[in-house]
Amino acid sequence: MVDSTDLIIITSVVQTVVISLTLGVFIFQFRSQERAIKESAVQNVMGRYTDYIRMLVERPELVKLLSYTERLEQAEGRAVEKLSTEDEATSAYLLLGYGIFEEVYSLHKRDWMDDETWEQWSVYLKRMAKHPLFRRIHNVTSGTFDREFQDYVSKLIAEDGREQAPRESSS
Repeated sequence: MVDSTDLIIITSVVQTVVISLTLGVFIFQFRSQERAIKESAVQNVMGRYTDYIRMLVERPELVKLLSYTERLEQAEGRAVEKLSTEDEATSAYLLLGYGIFEEVYSLHKRDWMDDETWEQWSVYLKRMAKHPLFRRIHNVTSGTFDREFQDYVSKLIAEDGREQAPRESSS
């Protein structure tokens, strides 16, 4: 039979196990909540960035900001041609798209996006990487976006250059 001492020991063991499990669940929930808060903060910043670039699109007079950053690049020794007003507006849209492509790339890299959806975005990105103004945005913004993303876009541009070279030499 079980005497009172055995019951006290069993009760203590059960309480210890229950408290340990409760603490484990609490720690897990806290970490999940902390991760969600961090992700929310990142998404908030990305949303604000998108709004900022959208403002450049909606208010063409603010495209001077892009021209200014390009002049800084020129001061560092890179020649940058002056864009027409139409091309400046297009560049603002492309910069907005570049930021969206970076977000999509980041989602795929974290496995938050399935491969099939990423492949659709990737095909679109490959097509956009052929556009001279997109390439210009890529070069002017070098170092301001995720390094892996920019390396990926650089690789797409380089691959397109290799594809173009045989066609140009054969004509």
